[in-house]
Amino acid sequence: MSKAIDVSIIMGSDSDLPIMKDCAKFLDNLGISYEIKILSVHRTPEKATEYAQTLKENNVKVVIAGAGGAAHLPGVFAAMLPTVPVIGVPIHTKTLNRS
Repeated sequence: MSKAIDVSIIMGSDSDLPIMKDCAKFLDNLGISYEIKILSVHRTPEKATEYAQTLKENNVKVVIAGAGGAAHLPGVFAAMLPTVPVIGVPIHTKTLNRS
């Protein structure tokens, strides 16, 4: 992370990006700095852990995490960043829409 940001928007897959872009638009309207990352804690746990460490070091104020197919993402980041609020955004998935 090269510049100071207030909010980190994360998601487990690029399929969550259309929903999470709405978070970015909202933050743009408020003039709040952010960055967007696609991270898979089950495919690349080391990368996710390293990113969480950079958030700690850079005093990020809030994490907004998409909870789609990777519904565990908000909880994992909340565990890694116990002093940072993590907001989980539920994302509808086709897999969970079975009757």
